[in-house]
Amino acid sequence: MDDDAPDTLSRPRSRRAAWYLTASGVLLIAAAVGLAAFGGFARHSFSVGPARLSVAATLSTRPVTAIVVPPFGSVRAATHRLPLFLRISLDEIDIPQLETFAAEETLDQATTDAWVEDVRSGFSRAIEKGLIAAGLAGAFAGWALRRSWRSVVASTAVAVIVPALLVAATAATLDLDAFRTPRFRGAVAYAPSLIELVQSRAEKVESLREQVSKLAVDLARYYDSPQSFAPAGALEGTYRILHVTDLHLDPVGLELAEELAREFSASLVIDTGDINHYGSPVEAMVVASQVPTSVPQLFVPGNHDSPAIIDALDALEHVTVLRDEATEVDGLVVFGVADPASEGQAVEPDRQAMSERAEEIADDLAARIRSGESTPTIVAVHNTAMVKPFEGLAPLIVAGHSHTPVLERRGDTWYLNTGTTGGIHFSRMRAEPHIPHSASVLYFTGELPRRLIAIDQIEVYGIAGQSSLRRTVIDETLLP
Repeated sequence: MDDDAPDTLSRPRSRRAAWYLTASGVLLIAAAVGLAAFGGFARHSFSVGPARLSVAATLSTRPVTAIVVPPFGSVRAATHRLPLFLRISLDEIDIPQLETFAAEETLDQATTDAWVEDVRSGFSRAIEKGLIAAGLAGAFAGWALRRSWRSVVASTAVAVIVPALLVAATAATLDLDAFRTPRFRGAVAYAPSLIELVQSRAEKVESLREQVSKLAVDLARYYDSPQSFAPAGALEGTYRILHVTDLHLDPVGLELAEELAREFSASLVIDTGDINHYGSPVEAMVVASQVPTSVPQLFVPGNHDSPAIIDALDALEHVTVLRDEATEVDGLVVFGVADPASEGQAVEPDRQAMSERAEEIADDLAARIRSGESTPTIVAVHNTAMVKPFEGLAPLIVAGHSHTPVLERRGDTWYLNTGTTGGIHFSRMRAEPHIPHSASVLYFTGELPRRLIAIDQIEVYGIAGQSSLRRTVIDETLLP
């Protein structure tokens, strides 16, 4: 009997140890489940002034606060050290109301205070949703693992307390002064003058609230400054077409396109794609409201243009979207070839798909021309990789995508790449050399049939406040 005593005494201890280990495991699982549920549901959408925002708090190895403004980019600052990513994103915007703020400068202290309070309330609501989700997930985990009410209560408590402590510690250490030295990502980085403006403001203001107010007014003024243009000796008596490309929803580029169309008395605008960045519903709304309405426009989708963007443009009466088809405007035949990537959400172009599509469409076009159909005056494509099969099938091919202006003769066909009317360099957001905003004016004879006379290549260097125009005469005998 004495030999068996130690085993008898050890059994309760073993059971207690196993119970403690099991309980600890359940609580650890509850904590993990709670954090995961919190990160998945800690988000909220609400209205602030002329905008609709969404906020979110998610677990991340990069603890920053990000203000995201599609499609222009994001501003990020290292406001805390705990593994929580805080995001404020612009989802919708009332453009007429925003224009009123910009024109009248009604963004006073009281308005800014109200907006900041709305954002705080939005974050509070998002955190509340996340904690509720964490509690429910913890309760489910406790019941599934132990099937006892004690386990459910303990798991629920742990699942809520762990993310709550994380949020509380983040709030206690949050340093909004970090936005005095922000990091820029996206289209805003192409404008060094804008970055300098932000940095100089950050040195002078005394609080984040003042910084928001002053920067809002400065940005409104920045984008409200028109690029002054004279028609630079536009050839009178000619039929003029403005070619723009790769606008990427740049406000300065959109304004420049509208002013050039007006100053050069363009009868038609041809846009060879990439009017936006990501093809999101927000961008579709902006596109529909910002595309100039004074001149008829032909649009050829690029790799950044999604079905949502194309639908938004299709709904505009003055815009005709060309997807592997021809249209006639004022006796001028334009054949547009869409980038295959525009048929879905993928942004990266597929070179093999483009090449095969271009060969197929070019062969079909050549067959139709041989059968008696009209030869296109212009073939418009987005990606330069789709140009070669169409050489010889039209007097002029216009394209974009590369953001690099090119004008050259290839056999019987002139090839024009206007560059980027958005002034954006995607391969590397760099301050030098600055990528200019560019556009082209095509001159055709006033009488039918339309024949190409000359091409003006225009570049605007916004940083230096300079512009250039280079004219290439295609046929001197047609000069008015």
